[in-house]
Amino acid sequence: MAVISSERSPLSRWYWVLFFGCLAVVIALNLPWPGLPAQDASALLRDNWFLWGFNYFGLLLLPLAALVIEDALRRGMRWLLYVVPMFVVGILVLSIYMARRPAIERVQQPTPRWLEQRWLWWILTIATVLIGIFFLPRGSLAELVDTMSRNLGLSFMWLDIALNQVVALALVQADMQRRAMPEHQRAPWLIATLLTGPLGLCAYMAIRPPVSQASAAQPLPTMRT
Repeated sequence: MAVISSERSPLSRWYWVLFFGCLAVVIALNLPWPGLPAQDASALLRDNWFLWGFNYFGLLLLPLAALVIEDALRRGMRWLLYVVPMFVVGILVLSIYMARRPAIERVQQPTPRWLEQRWLWWILTIATVLIGIFFLPRGSLAELVDTMSRNLGLSFMWLDIALNQVVALALVQADMQRRAMPEHQRAPWLIATLLTGPLGLCAYMAIRPPVSQASAAQPLPTMRT
């Protein structure tokens, strides 16, 4: 009789569903459907809505990658195999990582020092604001819909952005717990991450407390074999 590994999160199966669901959407968007308008890739570079979304939410992957690195190192996973392709296909790789990561931390390992540099995350926070202002959408929603209809294969990008923000919440929660952040301070940052994406997440990375020495001194829970 097959036994589900106790080291996996109960949500791991849903991340596999997310992966296969998104893969199906990617394939469907790139099929040659009858009546599909002629594709025009150059239209994307003339659309202010697309440029704003691509640049603003593209920054989301930077703090998200940092959280994956920290999380994976403490769970004994080879994080480079997930972080590098995450910048290309986003939620597909991230959902696989979330499905495969152990539910508990197995390794007592300090966070890489460069990820703890607050100035780095403040710079990214300011960059997110400036990019948002510079590429502030000046077109209409109808123009955006028309542009994306002529670039249907890239429409998945918007779903990828939204799902990355949602999946980031689980990584942020694990990071807050590891750093012993007070309960009453957690909800506002989770809401900010969900609503603003890179802006809220970069700001959280800039102000988050250092890893608690008390929690770091605690022995990691033993795994059942």
